Amino acid sequence: MIIGIHGIRCYRYLARAGSAEGAARALAAEWGAALGAGYDGVSYEQGGLDAAYYAHLLHLGTAQGAAAEDPELLGATGQRMLADWAAELGAPDEVLMGRAGLPVRQIAEWIARRHGDLARRVVVLFCREADTYLGDPASQRRAGVRDELSGVLERRRPRVLIAHSLGSVVAYETLWHRPVELDVLITLGSPLGLPGAIRDRLSMGPGNEERIGQRPPGVRRWVNIADIGDVVAIPRDLPASFPGIDAHHEVSLGAVASHKATRYLAVPEVAAELARLR
Repeated sequence: MIIGIHGIRCYRYLARAGSAEGAARALAAEWGAALGAGYDGVSYEQGGLDAAYYAHLLHLGTAQGAAAEDPELLGATGQRMLADWAAELGAPDEVLMGRAGLPVRQIAEWIARRHGDLARRVVVLFCREADTYLGDPASQRRAGVRDELSGVLERRRPRVLIAHSLGSVVAYETLWHRPVELDVLITLGSPLGLPGAIRDRLSMGPGNEERIGQRPPGVRRWVNIADIGDVVAIPRDLPASFPGIDAHHEVSLGAVASHKATRYLAVPEVAAELARLR
């Protein structure tokens, strides 16, 4: 059994399905199709993969549609996150302007010029959703998202957890707060190592603060996969700040699909990790 946990831009599954349960089923079917045949020879489209769905828990009361892509509508911590992101991508000082004034539109325009408008949109959307999750360490939303994943893991008892994008942040925190036994954790397009914006805001649970970067307890193997052009998966060398990672693979998904979950799921490196479980 595999559990998948999604990243950003997944509210659309709820909008189509009409319920969180239906959204989870739709997401699982899409991911199962991308994975193809499983390590037990059964197609994941026919079962063997469930999804933990949490987008509805971060959605209420936040900007949607075109407004969600406007950097000036980010909250103060979301704007600082965007500045941290641009700094990691190599933005010069004249763009960041010391970050004191947070010239977020200028920063977003620099990302668009350097990496394309799609990258700008993805980064701004990520900052909005990540800040909604990370903004308050004690928020009910944050605890609710972790509880959603923890509940699925405890009910289904999977061998594998695959976590994409923001889902890798949720998974890492959850596996420290409420450890479970896993043969392998696979993180795809993960921003866990981004200083300031992500890494320094992680919640590890009581007594675990000094263990940031280690493999979560109960996880036997941790594999990270990052596309070489993925503007979310930065810094690219995640094992440098997360030495608990057992294997790290850099892949090329193509410019348009550099952060797309289904493209990550289809790479040979994922199939090879699942094949180890036979």
